[in-house]
Formats: sequence, C-alpha cells, structure tokens
Amino acid sequence: MDLAAPTLKLPVWRTITAAWATVPKNIGLWFHLYWPWMAIVTLTLVAWGLGVLANSGTATPSNVLVGGAGLVPLLVLAIAFLVGVPAIFVGWHRGIHRGERPAGPIQIDSTTGSYISYSLLIIVALAVSISVMLLVLASIAGITTGLGEGPMSLDRLAALRHFLPLAILPYYFLLSRFSLVLPAVAVGQKMTLGQSFNLTRGNTWRLTVGAGLVYFPVVVLSGLMEILMVAAPDSTALLAVGGLIVLISSAFCLHAALSFGTLALKQLAPQEVEATA
Repeated sequence: MDLAAPTLKLPVWRTITAAWATVPKNIGLWFHLYWPWMAIVTLTLVAWGLGVLANSGTATPSNVLVGGAGLVPLLVLAIAFLVGVPAIFVGWHRGIHRGERPAGPIQIDSTTGSYISYSLLIIVALAVSISVMLLVLASIAGITTGLGEGPMSLDRLAALRHFLPLAILPYYFLLSRFSLVLPAVAVGQKMTLGQSFNLTRGNTWRLTVGAGLVYFPVVVLSGLMEILMVAAPDSTALLAVGGLIVLISSAFCLHAALSFGTLALKQLAPQEVEATA
C-alpha cells in the first residue's frame, strides 16, 4: 500500500448527500439484511412471553421455564445483537461498495469476525486515549488549582469541570482517523489502524464534521419531538406518530453514516479499492 501518495481531500457535502441517497436506493438490501434477525428476535420474545404466561397463576411455577432455562431467551437476544448487528453492517458496506447482495438469509463469515475484532480494538483505543487525556487534565488541574495539595474536597474536584470537555477531543480525533478500517474490512480490503490513520491525514475535521452532519435530520426531528412533548403532552396519537418518525429517521441516519464511511473509503483510498474490486 502506497502511503506516500498526495493527500486527497474528501468533498464533505457531496459525500453526505450521496450517503443520504444510498438509503432509499437500498431499501431492498435493508430488508434482506434485517428480516432474518428480526424474525429470530420476534420468535424469541414470543416464546419467552408464552413461557411467562404458562407460569402465571400457578402455585408451583415450572423450574424449567423460570429456572436456568429462563435465561436462554436473554442469551439468544444477546447473540443476535452481538453477532447480528456486525453482520448487518458488513452486508450494508458491501452493498454500498459494489452493489453486492447477500447470498443467503443470514451471512456470517470470517469478515464478520474481523469486523467485530476491529470494532473492539477501536473501542479499546478510544477508551485508553480518553483515560490518558483525563489523567493529563487532572494533573494539570491539580497543579494549577492546588488540587494536589492536601486532602481531596468537593470544591477542589469541582475545579475539574472546566477541563472535562477537552477529554472528548481524542475521541473525535481518533474516531475520524480510524474511520476507514471497518468499511475496508467489511469489503475484504486489508487495512490496519495505522494505515487508516495515514490515509485520512488532512481530512480529520472533514470526516468529523461530515459524520456529524449525516445525523442532522434526526437531530432536528428529535428537537421537534421534544417541543411536541412539552406543547402537547396529552396527545398520545400525535406523540406516537412523532416517536415513529424519529425512530425511522434514526435508522435512516445510521445507515447513511455507514454509507458515508464506505464512500469516504472509496475516495480516500481509491488505489486500494481498485485492487479489491
């Protein structure tokens, strides 16, 4: 991989609008990816509900249903979430990247495992960076406010509140610099965190702002929903419709954000994309 190539600049607004446009164009892909997992979750909840109903009103509830086996539905739901969500995201990246459609109802392969592994690695890297930043800020605050002299007190701890917002800066910085890894892994492209860090050089704020603006529709609709809850708290039907709209817009923006990452990969690492096409 040639990391010495000239730095490419991501066209933020064009990429955002293109990411939004991918969602309605791929409704069929969305349904294909989600329905098997939604069926598993639905059947699990129905079975769980029937088990609870079968035990209700009985003097001696069944140990099979309320004992250890009662945790089986929770285990199934946990597996569906921890494995199903990454599998869905991998399928979406592939669909946006090269128009690929899943071969079967549920497609789990080594790529899904790699996607999960890199997701955990990024989470750990972000957690460590934020922890280090908090430690540095606490040390600076301790030196400059006398926090390090004598026993701790609530007044001295309160001096840290002005510094705490700075702790989130490494999160946004690293998240944007690592943003190419997961789309790359999903489409079968080999990429490390270090390679993503180099390929995104010069685009940190473009990626950060772009990824934030992708969620602008749901932010606006959530704000309107808050106003509606204050203005008409007793209008159940109106609140239900508003909540449904916010839920749909959240799903829309989530998948647009995944598309944003895939489109950014195609534009910032075109040589690597061509090699894996």
